[in-house]
Amino acid sequence: MPEHAGNRPTDRSRRMRRRHFLMCRPTYYDVNYRINPWMNPDKPTSADLAVSQWTALHDVLVGLGHEVELIDPVPGLPDMVFAANGATVVDGRVLVARFRHGQRAGEAEHYLEWFRSRGYGEVRQADHTGEGEGDLLLAGDVVLAGTGFRTDIEAHAEAAEFLGRPVVGLTLVDPRFYHLDTALAVLSDDEIMYNPRAFTPRASRCSGSAIPTRSSPRTTTRLCSA
Repeated sequence: MPEHAGNRPTDRSRRMRRRHFLMCRPTYYDVNYRINPWMNPDKPTSADLAVSQWTALHDVLVGLGHEVELIDPVPGLPDMVFAANGATVVDGRVLVARFRHGQRAGEAEHYLEWFRSRGYGEVRQADHTGEGEGDLLLAGDVVLAGTGFRTDIEAHAEAAEFLGRPVVGLTLVDPRFYHLDTALAVLSDDEIMYNPRAFTPRASRCSGSAIPTRSSPRTTTRLCSA
């Protein structure tokens, strides 16, 4: 079962924060290769159903008052619909993904072009292999960074330097949870929930204390890998 970080009370009220999302319509969605345990090219898929589900999510976000922008889908890149993997954006700085698998590598140029055309100040592709906000999640002033399947450990230091935020590295061990965002969700600046079975024992313990308080800030990269 997912857990809340630390021993923070769970009955406190939350206030919605207006957010800015980038989405990609699943016009060309398909499963014609296998790069994670959930993908099976032998099973049928429906782009029409994917579009219907995507539209429902898009409309909910807009209806709640969030800002949603769109990047155009590209034929031959069916996984562009998972737009969070395309880049990490912090304070206007954009670190575009360098994808692990060749099937997704072509997505990067389209995310680079999109962010540059929208006037973001600093936009570049990562030097080390890493998959955007699939493995880099901002929690308050800290970036929680996954490794183990898609993102190299070296990418954590690169992210810390470019984004100007301390990074806490968390190692994933279950291939069903190949990205950090499949096993951990940031609920607020000082609260997360996560599945401890997806991480090494040390990383799981570290997740519970990963978000620093103002009285104990962390300013360097920290790896919880053993």
